[in-house]
Amino acid sequence: MKFARYAESLDVSYIREILCTAGQPGMISMAGGLPASSLLPVELVRATCESMADNPSLFQYGNSQGYGPLIETLNQQSITDKPWLICNGSQQALDLIARALLEPGDKVVAEVPAYLGALQAFQLTGALVCPLASHTTGPDLDQLESYFKAGDIKLFYSVPDFHNPTGRVWSMETRIAVANLCRHYGVTLVEDAPYRELRFAGEQLGLLSDLCPEHSISLKSFSKIGFPGLRVGAMSGPAEFISLAERIKQATDLHTGIPQQAIIHALLNHPAFPEHLTRLRRGYQDRYQHLSAELTRQLGDRITFDTVEGGMFIWITLTEGNSSDAAARALQHKVAVVPGAAFYPAGSAKEDHSLRLNFSNTDPELFPEAVARLAKAL
Repeated sequence: MKFARYAESLDVSYIREILCTAGQPGMISMAGGLPASSLLPVELVRATCESMADNPSLFQYGNSQGYGPLIETLNQQSITDKPWLICNGSQQALDLIARALLEPGDKVVAEVPAYLGALQAFQLTGALVCPLASHTTGPDLDQLESYFKAGDIKLFYSVPDFHNPTGRVWSMETRIAVANLCRHYGVTLVEDAPYRELRFAGEQLGLLSDLCPEHSISLKSFSKIGFPGLRVGAMSGPAEFISLAERIKQATDLHTGIPQQAIIHALLNHPAFPEHLTRLRRGYQDRYQHLSAELTRQLGDRITFDTVEGGMFIWITLTEGNSSDAAARALQHKVAVVPGAAFYPAGSAKEDHSLRLNFSNTDPELFPEAVARLAKAL
């Protein structure tokens, strides 16, 4: 059997692989980007799930654009009039974007380190990812403009709020500058915002995509605030793009499952949903504070890391040593973390002195032992 060239060249997801290892008995995993199982809002949708058998229409074929009541809820929450498309998680949105807009050899700019799932979606089309350096307040604007000036950039992929893997948040000044650059050079901005609702400190900033709506596509995830196993996400963008993406989705899977969409709709409209978000943020803040305190206490000057105000990750940089080797040794000590090299596009220079640690899915009582094991590996 002869495989397609771009499919065959697709890199194996280090994170997916390590999650298999993380399930071993006695392993403490800080590797995946998983929400806390104990904080999933199951009770808020229990009545909806139990009543579904009385509504057979939910189990029929549906509209490719998505479940009407869910789309209406998203329209009510949005400050723009851009249409929505419901997807099988925001990961499918990335795939649809890549297939709608990219040809082999097209160039995409992405901050590095970058979300691995986005890199894979772009790689499948044969697109080339141009790595963009980033700082604590956002991307290197001079480098970004130099890429744009070259005139051959199709997309700029961004995660301005609690970036994966670094946890960084762009400043408002950076957001305005990037929006202006995208407008000036006619580059399509993709804003991926799966962690935006997970802010537990600091000030909520405006969506980047709202600053340049005519040049932007925004992605929304319900996995971090709801249920990742349902695989429901959404994207909005210019009408002509959403129309094309809907046709591609129709040819791919017809539509996202209606029962899953109905559950998300019920969750978003439940009177206690705001309380759930508050509980979720407090829970993650508590976990973050416990982990950061243990890192400081046990590892001290062996690492550095920046304070985060939300999201799910701490990005630590080793003062000595190689993070890939450290991550491999950590597995031997029964603690799973992800090395920084896993977040760089194929063929680019990889920074290998950092580790991504997830704090959302681990019981806070385990952090002292988890960091003690990590200390043995460094």
